[in-house]
Amino acid sequence: MAWGALITADDGTQFITEESTPISLQGIYTGSGSGYVTLTIPIKTDDVVLPFCLATGNIVFSYSISGTTLTVMAYANSADTAQYTVTCYVFTTREQPLPKWGVAIWDKNGKCILTNETKVLTDIVTIGVKGSATSGLNLTSTRNGKWAILPELAGFYVGVYQQRPIQIAAGFTANYNGSTTAIKSVLVTQPPHDAQIGAPLDTKTVVRAIDVSRYD
Repeated sequence: MAWGALITADDGTQFITEESTPISLQGIYTGSGSGYVTLTIPIKTDDVVLPFCLATGNIVFSYSISGTTLTVMAYANSADTAQYTVTCYVFTTREQPLPKWGVAIWDKNGKCILTNETKVLTDIVTIGVKGSATSGLNLTSTRNGKWAILPELAGFYVGVYQQRPIQIAAGFTANYNGSTTAIKSVLVTQPPHDAQIGAPLDTKTVVRAIDVSRYD
């Protein structure tokens, strides 16, 4: 570092202002409906983008990025017709808006990367142990408070229905009930009646989660 400042967050994460850009909260986005809900969020193409999601039901999340658009998709199981709300906390490396007063820090290219109003992404928790018997399709955790997760695939169930192969995906949900958050794998689609389901294909992945109450 030829110049600048070394800043340490509460969790010990360090930022060197000349060489690194903190990932911080761009915004909080919500949508409601039943079945399938989509959030369309504007972003910049050169930014790192991380969407952390939660819902008021057993909802699976996924996302895609195309150009300047982040699309977050929420899926209820096909047998579940209840209304729900999905909330997405989007963190990016965007240029920070200047506060009316306070502190602002720029990088060597003139990009404002940090102000006294910036909400930096910290304290990411890994739930589960990758490759273990309690990961992937078997992962389950209930945490006190309001938690959101980075969308991740849990695995697949494969089988046969009407003499044709079928494949049913499972993802992770973060179901917030107002006091606790249940994080576990959930089927995207209910298997057809009389389908023969074989052994699952378990990705044995883990979940990355954050306590979003600090960003509300």
